[in-house]
Amino acid sequence: MDNGFLPQLKAFIGRHKYWIVFVLFLLVILVASDNSMIKRMVQKREIHALQEQLRESAEQKQQNELMLNDLENDSLVKERIARERYLMHREDEDLFLENAR
Repeated sequence: MDNGFLPQLKAFIGRHKYWIVFVLFLLVILVASDNSMIKRMVQKREIHALQEQLRESAEQKQQNELMLNDLENDSLVKERIARERYLMHREDEDLFLENAR
């Protein structure tokens, strides 16, 4: 039994113990831990996506504030928006709808 599998395994581990520990350490760092590199990369992508959404929201807010300012100060803007968005028209006008596809 001295020439069996177990003594060969012990000899292999004895010769390569530092490499085995190093590989196990890398596996823990890259995959298994709570702060693994894979989780960090996924979280970094999520952060960038959320920052992009934040920028878009800030731009939309600025546009809405400009429109609100125009609505408060100019009655012609109110009429234009009512005509464009809600398809309103005066009694003496005809309304033509165009299907934009």
